[in-house]
Amino acid sequence: MTDGVRIMVAGGGTGGHVYPGIAVVEALSERARVEALFVGARGGVEQGIFERAALAHSLLPGYGLRRASLARKLAVPFMLASGIVRAAGLLRAFRPDVVLGTGGYASATVVLAAILSRIPRVLEEQNSVPGLVNRRLAASADLVLLGYEESRAWLPAGARTQVVGNPIRRLPRASREDAAKYFGLDASRPVVLVAGGSRGAHSLNLAGGDAAARLASARGIQFLILAGRADRAEVERRAGNAHHVRVLDYLDDVQFAYSLADVAVARSGASSVFELALFGVPAIFVPYPHAADAHQESNAAPLVRAGAAIVIHDSELDGERLASGIAALIDRPERRAAMALAMRQWSKPNAAADSARAILDVVKKKTGLGEPVKRAA
Repeated sequence: MTDGVRIMVAGGGTGGHVYPGIAVVEALSERARVEALFVGARGGVEQGIFERAALAHSLLPGYGLRRASLARKLAVPFMLASGIVRAAGLLRAFRPDVVLGTGGYASATVVLAAILSRIPRVLEEQNSVPGLVNRRLAASADLVLLGYEESRAWLPAGARTQVVGNPIRRLPRASREDAAKYFGLDASRPVVLVAGGSRGAHSLNLAGGDAAARLASARGIQFLILAGRADRAEVERRAGNAHHVRVLDYLDDVQFAYSLADVAVARSGASSVFELALFGVPAIFVPYPHAADAHQESNAAPLVRAGAAIVIHDSELDGERLASGIAALIDRPERRAAMALAMRQWSKPNAAADSARAILDVVKKKTGLGEPVKRAA
């Protein structure tokens, strides 16, 4: 085990910007004594994740820009300036050896403050098309860790990059029997997981409820639908058959769902893609149609080419279309087996460990290879 390291992990807005950072810290803790501080935006989904996981964290005021009003967009320079000042205060107080930015507003302000403070910084990009923050800051980073080889084309030519895959938190596989017991389902019957991501997905939720109504009673196919708080009641109403259907707001212990699912229906955010690949779950991806630069389409494309997944476009999605796609996979176990194998072959199970090693290399190069890690001024 190497000398200790202090790391500040900044990012949020979606679970996909939060969980990779947690995974990297978990992997770092196997190689060094780690003190970590997570930084997110106040009121973002990351706040609940940090609190449930009992992680040391600090929250900055701020907001994303994609759906911001004109007034908020005009206020961006002042918001960033204020955020950078606050982030600089956190850096002085915590004195990290390295900053890891995982995307989103909090990532931007903390990484910019780290640049001004001359603290080593690493960016982690989950999606095939890098987000705006990482595209703008890549040239000033000591290293950019990429989930996809295709991401390189979006970054400045001089950016130092390494393709590692998307770091995944520790998700120990459960037996099918234990996973079924966790949800009160029958391990002998097929199970479909419908997961819209950390914030849910309205069109996916409604189609999932309608598909469950068509297949649960008539075919005995069980459904586990992670619908988010806003849609839960409507999905339950549409699904109708509570005996074969479980509808949840959210699920922290998602490994039980992945261990049980015979087919998954999901948005193709990077975390969903890489987690399903790790567990070898055949997938029907429904890319979010308004994702920046259509990155969810690009995220799913390599798995479709590999024969691991199929895509239904959101504009074509309804209960009938989804039920048909699910039934076609449930009725062909040999195809599902081939898809599951392709999923596992595409997955990058060592992404978190490779990221941890790369971050430690950055710290060592900045402080002197083989010397104890020094505290940032």
